Amino acid sequence: MRQWWDMKCQHFDCVLFFKVGKFYELYHMDAVIGFNELNLMYMKGDHAHSGFPEIAYGRFSSSLIEKGYKVARVEQTETPDMMANRCKNISKVTKFDKVVKREICQITTRGTKVFSVIDGEAKEAKTNYLLALTEKVTDGNTSFGICFIDTSIGVFHLGQFYDDRHFSSLRTLLAHYPPVQVLYERGTLSDKIQKLLNSVLVAVNKEALAPETEFWGANKTLTTLAEGGYFTTNSAFAWPEGLKDFISDSSSLGLCARDDTEMAIRALGAITWYLKQCHIDQQLLTMGKFKSYSPTDCNESRTLTSTDKFAKHMVLDGITLQNLDILENSLGEKEGTLINKLDSCCTPFGKRLLHQWICSPLCDLESICGRQEAVTQLMKSPHIVQEARAALSQLPDLERLLSRIHAQGNELRSKTHPDSRAIFYEDKIYSKKKIIDFTNTLNGFKSALKVALLFKDAEVEFTSKLIVQLTNTAPLGNFPEMEQSLHFFETAFDHEEATKHGHIIPRSGVDPEYDSTMKEISHIQKELDEYLISQRKIFGTKVVYFGSDKKRFQLEVSDTAAKKAGSEYELLSQRKGFKRFGTQTTKDLLSRQLATEEQKKNVLKDLSRRIFEQFSSRYTDWSRAVQCLSVLDVLLTFTEYSLGERETCMPTFVLPSNNIKPYLKISNGLHPCLSSMDGFIPNDTSIGCDDSASLILVTGPNMGGKSTLMRQVGLIIVLAHMGCRVPAMSCELTPVDRIFTRLGANDDIMAGESTFLVELSETASILQHATKHSLVLVDELGRGTATYDGTAIAVAVVHELVRLNARTLFSTHYHTLVEDFKNSECVSLNHMACMVENESDDPSEETVTFLYKFVSGPCPKSYGFNAAKLAGIPGTIVQRSYEKALGLEKQVEKKRVFLTLMGAKDVNVSHLVKLMPIICSL
Repeated sequence: MRQWWDMKCQHFDCVLFFKVGKFYELYHMDAVIGFNELNLMYMKGDHAHSGFPEIAYGRFSSSLIEKGYKVARVEQTETPDMMANRCKNISKVTKFDKVVKREICQITTRGTKVFSVIDGEAKEAKTNYLLALTEKVTDGNTSFGICFIDTSIGVFHLGQFYDDRHFSSLRTLLAHYPPVQVLYERGTLSDKIQKLLNSVLVAVNKEALAPETEFWGANKTLTTLAEGGYFTTNSAFAWPEGLKDFISDSSSLGLCARDDTEMAIRALGAITWYLKQCHIDQQLLTMGKFKSYSPTDCNESRTLTSTDKFAKHMVLDGITLQNLDILENSLGEKEGTLINKLDSCCTPFGKRLLHQWICSPLCDLESICGRQEAVTQLMKSPHIVQEARAALSQLPDLERLLSRIHAQGNELRSKTHPDSRAIFYEDKIYSKKKIIDFTNTLNGFKSALKVALLFKDAEVEFTSKLIVQLTNTAPLGNFPEMEQSLHFFETAFDHEEATKHGHIIPRSGVDPEYDSTMKEISHIQKELDEYLISQRKIFGTKVVYFGSDKKRFQLEVSDTAAKKAGSEYELLSQRKGFKRFGTQTTKDLLSRQLATEEQKKNVLKDLSRRIFEQFSSRYTDWSRAVQCLSVLDVLLTFTEYSLGERETCMPTFVLPSNNIKPYLKISNGLHPCLSSMDGFIPNDTSIGCDDSASLILVTGPNMGGKSTLMRQVGLIIVLAHMGCRVPAMSCELTPVDRIFTRLGANDDIMAGESTFLVELSETASILQHATKHSLVLVDELGRGTATYDGTAIAVAVVHELVRLNARTLFSTHYHTLVEDFKNSECVSLNHMACMVENESDDPSEETVTFLYKFVSGPCPKSYGFNAAKLAGIPGTIVQRSYEKALGLEKQVEKKRVFLTLMGAKDVNVSHLVKLMPIICSL
């Protein structure tokens, strides 16, 4: 157990799957976890002990990892025979020497899953990001360095940015790329950021790394990457393209980060250190895939004018994604969300791209129109759509397979990784799985070619620029030339035989080293045949070779002919009537044959890896094909959604100018997630048009549909900017640079924030970042505090939104707001209609029928007592509440009339006449 304890004390936070023979064993506290979490049975012994066969590693490890455990896979790296030979070279052997060597070959967490042939297949298409984060506060300004990666795909994202006091950019990052594990520098994160991480990422494991030794500095990071052999090809070192921009040009050795990227490189250092600890750094870093990340919600958008260009993407921050139920509903589930409604993608990589598109809708009109044109043409050819979707649904997860094949073919990993020394008793099964992965990948890309041909050979010509780009090779499109490469790998070896036996025998011309070896074997065989002919002439009789392995090529001749053998013939063996001789020539030929066969064995042993490496060297082409397929898959999904809805239209975008102010006009719009419900009422929404102001004050009864309408408008805008059709009769708008939402009532216990504080924080972010091109949705601002405080804040916020001129839906139950803005040209009054029957002094007798129709004008009451009645509040309490409300209304009205009279400069008789009935009623 000493060996186990040595590893356990260094990795006490891990569950050790400790290889003993053909089984993985769990000891002591790990065995208890295995018993409780995996239903493993305890074995007999002096201490807790359980285990399972090697082949079941993937199932048991993934089960623990999903529950939040770290799993360390410990392999034997020598056999008992190898151990015995090692002990022979030790002068004084102890009992600790008489134990086979073992090494930790991989540590797997929720953020470091690579889905190798040992780990098993991925069950879901969703991404699992590992995020490293560092914070720096200078003169009150907060900046962040970040690096994140989905280890199953292998693309590193690096970025460094300043953030506002609400940490809007960081919140947006966490919403768009939700991590399953976070690494941060111990002792450097502020209390505010720690509270933010704990509130936003409640169930996510957060691991503190020691400064410098674990969370590396920029210089150490770059030095380690340069000296680690990750970016060396054919003995030549070169920084990957995506990483060059982060390195200072002034550094002659290229080992210094730029001043504005130093924190990003440090975050990369933390990721690199962690990947090294997990023994997956080589397979991921050697891919050389690095991308720059910059937040989309930059403050520069505040200064947009009519002549400015819009950013490429609309900003949807984490609050908006949550409030509009875009990715998850309030219960953290997919039901009723926009992505659940849209996502009928046929491929895992298509599903991942759809997630990106939903989080970052387009704001560039040319790109939006390109998608619109593609969807419009696809809708005209439903048979092509179905054929293409059927073909795509047969594809494996090519994006993840490319990463896996790269790992299997990586030369650096094959020479230095502990797995290269490990003894696997199921090695043949793993070899077969590797070949099956490879053949599935080849077949997947062959099917991809057929998908592209579907559009090129279609009876109806597709003229959409985007579809042409996705399905044609250069110069017309971006789809790569793959036929020649696929043919090469298709004919490189017998796929059926390789899958059956677990090793590849290449055909001629595939592997030069193998061809050279086989040529030498043929040459030796030819020499053997010629020598045998010469021996038959010498002995004058039949001569054959006898023997096997190291005793091959003995010359067997009859006893009679054997008398002719001279001194150069050495008698090696005999049988009745025959003698067998060896000569210097046969010995030389045997020696050469054995050496060549050993060379062949070594070549074949590494041949699969070299084939995989050869395939991975064309990664750029394969990746381009996957990208084209994923975009096509999402466009087909948009088409399927559009064909399945009862009524949709293609939105019309208009560029704002000096004569055209930002506006939105939706006719007969439906909630995208509820449009299929029977009886759902469509509504018209007009904001910023000739007949409506840029801010609409929305009133109406409780449960009358105000919040649903606001979410409906927001989701229609999101769909429009994605390039998809929307559930409406018509939709016309100028581009929206960002959607802001202040919906629902939520507190944040983890961050120590009340409902009211959360509301005000969200509102503050709106007022700081909103532009005239934004869409603002504010629902019942001012809850959680005194009525007058809430009303005052709501009035002030409305005034500021009017000044910003952002398109706004502002719902409220504060009817004093209606009085304040009823004569304002900058504010329109609308309400959700209802019909009231039996209206009287007894609210329990009233019957309120919700019409769910958005109409002009204010609503006279909120009918809150109707909601109380529906909720089951006793009638006597409702009646007393109603009487109290009447009294409060009279007090407010008295104050209003008094202030009106006292504030009047001139006596207006007609105005006094109008006030008299009100005064008498008080």
